[in-house]
Amino acid sequence: MMKLIRATISNLATFMLSLVLAVIIWLNAIQAEDPLRNQFLQIPIEFIRQPGDSILVMPTSTQQFVQIVFQGPSSVVDPISVQDFTAVVDLSQAVFGEEVLVPVALTTKAPNIEILSQSIEYITVHLEQLVTRNIPVGLDLRGSIAIGYSQGEPLLDPQYITVAGTASQVEPLDIARVTVFLNNERETVRRTPQPIFYNKQGRVASVSGLELSAEQVEVTIPINESAGFAEKFINVDLKGEPAPGYRVVNVEIDPPSVLLQGRATQLNLLTWVQTEPIDITGLTESFRPQVALALPTGVTPAEVEEIFVTIAIEPFRTTSIFNRVPQIQGLAAGLEATLSPETVRVVIFGPLPVLNTLLEDEISVVIDLFGLSAGKYNVEPDIDFPEQRGIELRSVQPTQVTVQITAKVTATNEITPTTPATTTSARPLPTPTPHTTSINIGGQPMTAVAIPHPILPLILNPQRQLFL
Repeated sequence: MMKLIRATISNLATFMLSLVLAVIIWLNAIQAEDPLRNQFLQIPIEFIRQPGDSILVMPTSTQQFVQIVFQGPSSVVDPISVQDFTAVVDLSQAVFGEEVLVPVALTTKAPNIEILSQSIEYITVHLEQLVTRNIPVGLDLRGSIAIGYSQGEPLLDPQYITVAGTASQVEPLDIARVTVFLNNERETVRRTPQPIFYNKQGRVASVSGLELSAEQVEVTIPINESAGFAEKFINVDLKGEPAPGYRVVNVEIDPPSVLLQGRATQLNLLTWVQTEPIDITGLTESFRPQVALALPTGVTPAEVEEIFVTIAIEPFRTTSIFNRVPQIQGLAAGLEATLSPETVRVVIFGPLPVLNTLLEDEISVVIDLFGLSAGKYNVEPDIDFPEQRGIELRSVQPTQVTVQITAKVTATNEITPTTPATTTSARPLPTPTPHTTSINIGGQPMTAVAIPHPILPLILNPQRQLFL
């Protein structure tokens, strides 16, 4: 019996060993035909189940990825792609206003593979709840209005600013303040300042990243004249006339109006107030005097204020015409010049008193012929005039002068003499026979005609002009 049991156990052990060896041989054979292979993929992370009234603060971008390495037979691994995996972060596990670690759940629908590594198993998530609040607007006034005026109740539009954003930013906000500066204002003030937000501790709070219903606040502060006060414009009383040739071109008064104090009925009768007379007789330049007001009895300025009047006086400006014979300069020795036309018309613009006192030699026309030889030229004339006296050149006619430059004729040229005819008292003179000869005068060829005395010799130039 014992032998049978031992034989059975021995056979069973042999069978098991054979089975293991067979499986190993089979696996080696399969692996040889379809070996194992590792594959790397980058899987995008999907954030799910985020509450509708929340915003994902961290991570700042939802474009997050997890890198994985998996293993499997080549026939299984080769066709696997990113679409066979999902990486999910469930935001319903996050707590508002806190940073928490949420697991990255990785799943796959590919069979017969093993995930060897995963780069991110947990991700830090920060969710903030979105809230909306109406923050009241407050006004901070600096300065004051003018004496004799009263200030009404300021108007703010809007009175509340709606702020939307994360609870951690919106909840601490307490008030939005706008500041308006007053500087002796005499009429209704309208401003559109930008509000500054403060938290409940009274410190300036940032609203960067928050949605605001209004970026500016329109502030209206009504300002009206008080009873017994009135603002009136000032009229300047000028006496006399400036010097001949001068005129008043502008009158400015500073300030242009004045606040008066008196009985309301008396103030209502005034449309404007006038300065004391300012004498401008014979003046030739601007000046700025300090003046007093000519006020009716019972009416006085509400505040002490200096009043200045700026009176601008200028000369009349007109044009004058001067006809000038050009002066030639720079002409080389041995040459002479002929101008066409012989006069130049010059138009000058400037103050009338200056034009009336110009001397003849202060306006001149110059033709510069420096470096020019014999020939015909069109030369632009140079105009000399006293620019420093406030005058300007308006036009020159003609704009160019035609200049003919020729050599001068000298007296040293000789003419070939001819034998004079003799005369007697008994016989009439014979008809003289002219003789001609060629000569050169001033570099120009000419023909000399010699006729016996008493007829004088004649000289003809190439143009057949006659010279004696």
